[in-house]
Amino acid sequence: MSAQQTEDPSLARIGAFSDGVFAFAITLLILAIHIPQPTDADANQGLLTLLTQQWRSYLAFVLSFMLVGINWANHRVMFATFARANHTLVWLNLLYLMVGVAFMPIPTAVLGAWLGSPNNQVVAAVFYGGAATVGGLVYNLLWWYGAYAAKLTSPTLSAGDRRAHTIAWGPAPLVVAALTAVAFARPHLAVAGYVATVFVYILPVPRLVALKQQRRHTLSGHGG
Repeated sequence: MSAQQTEDPSLARIGAFSDGVFAFAITLLILAIHIPQPTDADANQGLLTLLTQQWRSYLAFVLSFMLVGINWANHRVMFATFARANHTLVWLNLLYLMVGVAFMPIPTAVLGAWLGSPNNQVVAAVFYGGAATVGGLVYNLLWWYGAYAAKLTSPTLSAGDRRAHTIAWGPAPLVVAALTAVAFARPHLAVAGYVATVFVYILPVPRLVALKQQRRHTLSGHGG
């Protein structure tokens, strides 16, 4: 058997299509930021005021840009572990791209527009957190199906590495769901939690989990 395996053509096509969806969604995020014009009704407030008033939209943009970007990076990591694809994986990936990627510009725009509105910011924060939670759950469903149910991963992926990915990705939607519950009472605190969670996942979490497991096994081996 050749040491260099040929990539399944269907995986390459799935990756190319997914990259296009990610790129389109992450570009659309910027549309939530309004460019002030001299002809606007509130132009007399001054350009600096109009720009600084949009800080919530800037925050929502950065949050979602990082969220979608991290999901893109992790999606690439996930599909790099697969040796082949099947019909169900294709449709689960489409479901993930729909709810977890392509839809995200909508809650981003809503959060940027309504955060700070006393009567509406709870809905905005819950809507955003709910969308991120559903996307995270479908992402984990996609991984669970490919890695465990259908056994589509490469034979070179060890059980420890598979478990490390599961441990790294599994808690994220649960954390965001808990923060979404917090948003019903403290929307600003929930949004701060969304930001913190996203920036934690900038780290190579699966690799860190795998290293921690290896260290634990090494220590237990020495202890034995």
